[in-house]
Amino acid sequence: MRALYLLLALVLVLVGHTFRLLRWEQFIRIYERPMRGRMLRGMAGGYALNFVLPFHLGDVFRAVFTGRRMKSGIGFSLATVIMDRFLDVWFVALGFIGFWAAGFGGEVVHRAARYYLVFSLVLAVGLVLVVLLRDWLKKICLAFCGIFNDTLKLDGMMFFWSLINTFKDLGRVKIGRLVVNTLVMWAAYLGSYGALAAALTAAGQPMQLVDVFDLLFGRNAADLAALLPGGMLGGAAPMVRGLLVLWSVLPLVIMWAATLLPETVRGAVNHATQAAPVGENYLNLLPQADEHDRAAFLSKYFGLENKDYVKRFLQMNRDITILQDYSAGSNATTMLCMDKETTFYRKYAFGKDGDKLAEQLDWLRAQQSRLPLCDILRSGEDNGYCWYDMTYSPQAVGMFRYLHSNPVANSQRILREVLDTLEEKLYKPTACPADAEKIERYIETKVDGNLKKLHDDRILRELMGYDTLRINGTTYRNLNQLGWMFDHERLRKLFAGDPVGTIHGDLTIENIICRTDTDGWYLIDPNTGNLHESPFLDYGKLLQSLHGSYEFMMKTPRVTVQDDRIDFQLTRSAAYDALLTAMLDDLKARYPREQVESILMHEVVHWLRLMPYKLAKDRKRAPMFYAGLVMVANDVADFVQGEGKLC
Repeated sequence: MRALYLLLALVLVLVGHTFRLLRWEQFIRIYERPMRGRMLRGMAGGYALNFVLPFHLGDVFRAVFTGRRMKSGIGFSLATVIMDRFLDVWFVALGFIGFWAAGFGGEVVHRAARYYLVFSLVLAVGLVLVVLLRDWLKKICLAFCGIFNDTLKLDGMMFFWSLINTFKDLGRVKIGRLVVNTLVMWAAYLGSYGALAAALTAAGQPMQLVDVFDLLFGRNAADLAALLPGGMLGGAAPMVRGLLVLWSVLPLVIMWAATLLPETVRGAVNHATQAAPVGENYLNLLPQADEHDRAAFLSKYFGLENKDYVKRFLQMNRDITILQDYSAGSNATTMLCMDKETTFYRKYAFGKDGDKLAEQLDWLRAQQSRLPLCDILRSGEDNGYCWYDMTYSPQAVGMFRYLHSNPVANSQRILREVLDTLEEKLYKPTACPADAEKIERYIETKVDGNLKKLHDDRILRELMGYDTLRINGTTYRNLNQLGWMFDHERLRKLFAGDPVGTIHGDLTIENIICRTDTDGWYLIDPNTGNLHESPFLDYGKLLQSLHGSYEFMMKTPRVTVQDDRIDFQLTRSAAYDALLTAMLDDLKARYPREQVESILMHEVVHWLRLMPYKLAKDRKRAPMFYAGLVMVANDVADFVQGEGKLC
């Protein structure tokens, strides 16, 4: 009889462990496909350590062992184990309260019931306080993690982030299945405890279900110490202690051995116990793949920086993986992403920048039949943000990279095609008379307004006070010596002769995408709302790249400023010089000198428009871009005065 009771207890405890595995994987399945074999081994090893070590340290092993192979990492695995044990506390509390209410177990069970009731209430109050004080606690988490080095800081933030989201995303778990798994698990466990009590009684140690329950979960819960002298069963017969060891250890051996079964058998078992469809989708715990991007985002989250941005970012991106951030000189973010089907670029922005991006999206759709443009895969607009996805091809690269990895003649041909196509397909068909009022507003906002912002900025105020600047060892006239260039009347007359029509608005080198597998090209990232919509603004943008070396400056990390000296490593390539020469030759062939002068002046205006953004977003390097403005303004002044040729 004793053997039959033990066998029944073993079978039932294995059933309980099986449904615990199914319940545990429900928390994991929100974010990734569970690895049942690894989880089963982790559970077996964890239970074994819990039997020989105090304080449930085996649960830490379970989390670490399983989490090392998880996509979301050890911190996430530990969070799911905590959730698993958190639910157990409530059931054990109900168990002791039920035994006490039914009059079983006497004072021992009464004390355990009081203990678990208080423990449960403390947990409940703790949950309420966590919700009420969540912002304060996030800052504490950030401060605590900040004690450690960057690697441990990220690990710590990932754990707290995982714990928060495991509880927050509990609503994504199928609650009905969670309830069934929990009830079946505990029904099997209670049946096993009853059968074990019968086996121990048959071996000479009279015990009931409530005694085994107290032995396992009471205030002095059983581990190996309970079987040693002085323990709860230290004086029991060897047969009794042997039965308890067999009941504790043998299921764990079976669980571990189950993971060594042939693949076909394990696959059939997995299929039979499948908890969700094969084609299920998973959230990303964090969409960023790069550790630095993750650290920056989590620091922003726990530091309570721009909470609205964090919320919307996660709403939009948790079903994708972000491979790399390609954002450049705008308030919109561009990322290389992937989902379970394809790789693509996603561009998004919030608030007013989101409204601006929506205008860009409208422009792309409106001009799709006229120009070679990026393909829009998907898009969306909601309360306060806009996003769209573009196709990705490894054979499609920005012209900056293409220019420096292919014969220059190829880039010259593509640039000529771009200018010809824009002229014939966009500028001419949409041409309209210049608007004097818009020119006036353009000068007031883009020239006068930005000059005032430069004068008012404390970083540039001292630099702008010098008559000359020494930039990388060469002396240049400062803007206060070139005031005639920005004279309102001069600009009004100069811009009045500009052609007007629909334009791209941000025709930088990087926004021309070249195909390496064909002779093709296409355009991305237009910019609307330029007031004075002249093709000359597009040409000025190209000159900002080729003449002003904007892309090279973006790759320059440091600048030093001392009195009237600005020094930084200014890089420029022969390929840029060749393409600049070709472009200027093309412009001089298309337009008279006065209009070429207007194009050059629009380049200066683009540098002026750039400066407030750099002062707001990149203050440490802002003096370098001011130096770029000064150098370009000097070249244009020399050209206007007949003293220079730009190249």
